[in-house]
Amino acid sequence: MFTLAATPVKFVALLVLFAWCTAWCVYELTRPQDFRQRVSNLLHLVMAVVMLLMVAGPTWQALTMVVPEPVIVGVFALSTLWFAWLSIDAFRASDRSGGLHFAGHTMMFGAMTWHLSAMAVMAARMSGMGGMGHGGGMGGIEQARQPGGVLWVFAIVGLPFMVYLLGASVVAVRNLVRPRAAVNDACPCGEGCTCGPDCACSVTHATPVQTLERELVVVGAPAPSAVTVVAPAAMAHSCHEERPVGSTKYRLAALSDFAMNFGMFWMSTGLLVAILPFFALFAF
Repeated sequence: MFTLAATPVKFVALLVLFAWCTAWCVYELTRPQDFRQRVSNLLHLVMAVVMLLMVAGPTWQALTMVVPEPVIVGVFALSTLWFAWLSIDAFRASDRSGGLHFAGHTMMFGAMTWHLSAMAVMAARMSGMGGMGHGGGMGGIEQARQPGGVLWVFAIVGLPFMVYLLGASVVAVRNLVRPRAAVNDACPCGEGCTCGPDCACSVTHATPVQTLERELVVVGAPAPSAVTVVAPAAMAHSCHEERPVGSTKYRLAALSDFAMNFGMFWMSTGLLVAILPFFALFAF
């Protein structure tokens, strides 16, 4: 937990980052999607809300009074397995992009499970369970951070998660500033466009039905009444609809990705102080 008095910048920044994640996740749930996508987006919303409530002590305590902390850890552990299954399923379908997409979410939810588990251990130490003679209070925290201690082990386990979160944050920033492809020259999504009717694609990326209608208009023939333009179905191996690279929705989604990944990274820096003492500098 953080306070405005002790870490004002971190406190306010995390609230802003996670509030934006929550708002965007709510928006994502309003989009057309299949069952898998809806479950995935619902889990993203749960994560965003939980991270938002974790920033301040009173809101976190209010949540854990309603939902015990072990239950919250269990929910995110199951969520990690959900995304791992989706990743494996995508790779089995020879969809490398979809497999990597869900592998990233597996790492992100795994990081959340790790963070919550470490918090539970720290809370137990701080509360002095078993008495001060058994490693309670701040003395217990420092002892647990020594090589071989439980928090030291948690720090080692969390290192790959933190590397992923930082790397995903860099990728999100790159996506945020990617230029939009020239309209009418090529599909702004690149090859294999599936972004639907809102995409300003060139004729070469039109669906067969759209191409037929354009040809009928050119020759002046009336279009058959039965012909309708159907948007491509949402991809099963993605959490969201396809968006043109560089479009407003694409950039907003990238901003949400950055907020979630970097916010979790920044929030978790204190858990790695046992092996990376300079991480204490991130608390300001």
